[in-house]
Amino acid sequence: MNFFRFLFSKTFLKHSLLATGITAVLIWITLQSLAWYTKHNDYLIVPDFRGMNYKGVHEGADYRNYQFSVIDSLFDPDKPTGAILTQDPYPGAKVKKNRMVYMTVTSMVPEKTTMPDLRDLTLRQAQTMLESSGLKLGKLLYIRSFDEDAVQNQLFGGKTIKAGTSINKGSVITLTVGMGAKASQIRIDSLKGDSL
Repeated sequence: MNFFRFLFSKTFLKHSLLATGITAVLIWITLQSLAWYTKHNDYLIVPDFRGMNYKGVHEGADYRNYQFSVIDSLFDPDKPTGAILTQDPYPGAKVKKNRMVYMTVTSMVPEKTTMPDLRDLTLRQAQTMLESSGLKLGKLLYIRSFDEDAVQNQLFGGKTIKAGTSINKGSVITLTVGMGAKASQIRIDSLKGDSL
């Protein structure tokens, strides 16, 4: 009975309220300190760096509140070297100051591929092989030959390129193609003269 009487005594209630109040104040101070220390609600919006040049972004004064790291590089012949392809965090994300932004950029050195042997293949087969090798089809030069639409020669920079030669991906290959029956179809202009 004395224990229950003590629980409801003025002294116990007074000390309990005082302990609860001190605990609440300490928790509030801790949360406020954490918010100040972690800069809660103090964030930056990540810009869209894709398509920009990595060197310009990395050395630019406009982006000094971020840190940058290149995690991968890919070769893309249609984009300039050093162009940013992907980024993490994504554009529009809310981040703290000095947040690391991870990027994939186009490589400075193009990847190499092996020149396939396209001779005697049809034009369609040759085009498919070029694309699968990472090469581009350039001009088609038609020459007199009995086999229509068959590749006669493969050229790079105006010179014949042998199969198995190491070449940069994205290089443009010119093909000479046979005209076949088209070669014998010669258009003859009508002769002007007196009609009989």
